[in-house]
Amino acid sequence: MNDRNAAGDMAGNAVNVQLRSGRVVDISLELDDKTFKMQVLDGFKFDMQFKVELMKSHDADKGLGQVVRGVHMRLHAGSHIDAPEHFLRGGKQVHDLPLDLFMGECVVADFSDKLPGKGITVKDLEERVGPKLRPGDRLLIRTDCNDHYLEMELDAWKKTTPWISADGLTWIIDKGIPLVGVDFFHGAKDPNAGREGALSERLLKSNVVVLSYIQNLHRITKDRVTLMCLPLKMIGVEASPVRALVIE
Repeated sequence: MNDRNAAGDMAGNAVNVQLRSGRVVDISLELDDKTFKMQVLDGFKFDMQFKVELMKSHDADKGLGQVVRGVHMRLHAGSHIDAPEHFLRGGKQVHDLPLDLFMGECVVADFSDKLPGKGITVKDLEERVGPKLRPGDRLLIRTDCNDHYLEMELDAWKKTTPWISADGLTWIIDKGIPLVGVDFFHGAKDPNAGREGALSERLLKSNVVVLSYIQNLHRITKDRVTLMCLPLKMIGVEASPVRALVIE
């Protein structure tokens, strides 16, 4: 296991982040067991689709008169962050990551013209991200694809998703962007590059954290915001649900 006591990590060390005040935009995907669903890939030992269960009701014969519910879910359900271990054997887990990674300055880049099913190239990134990018910035890529996630069958949704070219992923890695959020299928692949063009796999293996299943980026009116997407303080896991929001 990696060192849990690294400065500023999830173990509880203090972090110093300057937060702006302003308009808050919730970019999280709604988790409702009537509407939310996830694909089941090969290799799963069993599945855990999102489901809320009543464990105790107010009017139970015994107890203190309170209601208690439980949730069955994957750590990857809804808006979540993936740590490198998700694809990198021996990679960092959620508790190894510095807490301030998940809150701070972020560039929002509009690629909504790439919906449906178009590629985001290095030229696109250079033009729409490059001039705005500062050292340490996180990046949110807007396509509006996930705004229709709950309304569509999974296969149909995946066919509409944009993707980032393999050399575009290299551009992101080389720029030192520590966290990338996408509002389209985070497993999308450059059709011309095979696994080298698989977004999550490529970024995570290069220690770029991925924030996925976000939506409503069209509600953001500025191209520079404060991002907050804090993971749960769990030990020994490769992903965590988050409540993702931006402050304009």
